[in-house]
Amino acid sequence: MPGRFMKRFLAVSLSVSLIMAWTAGVRAATLDYRTAINKIEAKGSPAVIQYFEDGKGNKGKMVASSGKVYSSHPSLKIRKDPNADASVIETVSFGGSVDRVGLCDNGWSKLVITVDDKKAYGYAESYYLSSEKLIEKMQERLRVLEDTEVLNFPGIRDGLGVGEVSKGDTVACIGMCSDNWSQIKFKGGSGKEVTGFVQNSVLSQIKDEKKENKDDTASENAQGSEEPEEGEGLIEGEAVLEPSSSGEDSIWAQAATENLQDASEAANAIIVNEGEAVNVSATAKLRPLGDFRITHYCACSICCGPYSGMNSTASGVPPVTNRTIAVDPKQIPFGSKIVVNGQVYVAEDTGSAIKKNCIDIYVATHEEASSKGMYHTEVYLLEEDGS
Repeated sequence: MPGRFMKRFLAVSLSVSLIMAWTAGVRAATLDYRTAINKIEAKGSPAVIQYFEDGKGNKGKMVASSGKVYSSHPSLKIRKDPNADASVIETVSFGGSVDRVGLCDNGWSKLVITVDDKKAYGYAESYYLSSEKLIEKMQERLRVLEDTEVLNFPGIRDGLGVGEVSKGDTVACIGMCSDNWSQIKFKGGSGKEVTGFVQNSVLSQIKDEKKENKDDTASENAQGSEEPEEGEGLIEGEAVLEPSSSGEDSIWAQAATENLQDASEAANAIIVNEGEAVNVSATAKLRPLGDFRITHYCACSICCGPYSGMNSTASGVPPVTNRTIAVDPKQIPFGSKIVVNGQVYVAEDTGSAIKKNCIDIYVATHEEASSKGMYHTEVYLLEEDGS
């Protein structure tokens, strides 16, 4: 193999391995009050316990826990007190970091933030704070392979549209995250620069025909000359992102394909709790809630982003097929029994993109979620079983 092509092979292989190593293990690793105490005591150290008030007259315990954490929410609100009604003092976008100093037993974390160049304390729900870095920064110009919507979060369930990119557009990839997503910068409709997330499978490295022709000519001229040492010209550990001729062999497409398979296997092996379908009885008392948009999601990273691999819903219970649905809790409280097409589900999850008159039904695989798609139908609240 000519030396120049060996370099290109090594460069692309290294790029793939680095991306795969990053994306294979990224999950939103959360920590709660009890787990923090158990970890401290397991090390033989005493847990430092303090007390707090939530701003509504309720008191609780807080264990000291210091360290940098990252927002796994598209727009995490830091509040004055540890309750959902407290005033907002700061907002942190997905992947942004803050310093945590304590974990409260009511599911909130105490944080140190900077407001107007001054240090201040605030609180955020621990569920949305990851102890692992969620975005690996990078810089690469890429080609868009198909028209696609750009989201503000790397997951279909929580992501809201911030713009669109078209086939053939060139964008700047500035980060990789959660198995199947890239963070990009592009020019929005108003001409302003927009940052958001798209799936890796819609991106490809840019074909550089002039460079390829130059490389081929140089290779032909170099035939018969002494071969360079394997890996010559590469800095150890450096990911050299060589241009490719199509999306089929791009490192982004490869990473997306392989990780989707890994995510699907992981979901089936670890995440999925199978439940039996429950049909509503003919004598049940139902209250009409109106026409709803129905979508479907699974535990993979395309649907849930950094929450894939977490066997827990926003209400704290494990998700179960034929049972769990994601709702807007301001419209449908957690625990409510909801009837969709004659089947009874329970409101146990939510997502940033799940707004009024939207329901996301939890299913076993991404293939099932895709095949069932989106539709509109009448939805009912089960007020009394009647059986």
